[in-house]
Order: sequence, then C-alpha cells, then structure tokens
Amino acid sequence: MTKTGSVEIQMQDVLADVDEEVREAGIKGIKKVSKESVSKLRSTSPRKTGDYAKGWTAKKVSDMEIIVHNKTDYQLTHLLENGHVIKNKKGTYGRTSGIKHIAPVEEWASEALVEEIMKELK
Repeated sequence: MTKTGSVEIQMQDVLADVDEEVREAGIKGIKKVSKESVSKLRSTSPRKTGDYAKGWTAKKVSDMEIIVHNKTDYQLTHLLENGHVIKNKKGTYGRTSGIKHIAPVEEWASEALVEEIMKELK
C-alpha cells in the first residue's frame, strides 16, 4: 500500500472518531435541554395549575430529535401564546392579549443547546 493510501485511511478513522464524539455530545445536549425546556414551560405557563401546565412533555423521535409539546391541551398553546377573539356579554367582539410563554423558552433552548454541545466537546 502506498503512503497516501495509509494517510487517507488514518484521516478517515480520525474523522469517524470526531463524528461519533460530536454525535454523542449532541445527543446528551438535546436530552438535557429538552428536559429543562419542559421544566421551564411548566413553571411559566399562564395556567400554572391544572392540565395545561402538567401537559408539557418531551417526545423522543430519534436520537437527535426530541419534540417538546403539550400532550393534554395542545389546542390552547396557540391561543394562549398569541391571543384570540372573544365575544363579550354585550355581544361585541374583543380580543385577548397573548401571554408569551413558549417563545422565550424556545429562544433559551436554541442558545442553551449550542452551549451544552460545546461544553460536552471540551
């Protein structure tokens, strides 16, 4: 075998090791951030008691994908986050203001995931 072939094989082995290391760091980071996201959503939900706050959960789709969602009252997430039209007792229509509780956690999670992966790789 030529020297170049040997170097290529060694480089492939090194890159495979690095790839696996990054993958494992990503998996650990995703698990940790998703658990913390569920906790934050439960504590910042507008309805702190009841099914809505308790319904936040993380669903594992694959090793590198976890979905954080409200399992019990998924219909309310958009209405509570963005507000909605209501009918008053007088028959006129009004609008409730949204209570931003999902967007801040989403922003935090995107930043925290990068930090967690970098922390795992060091």
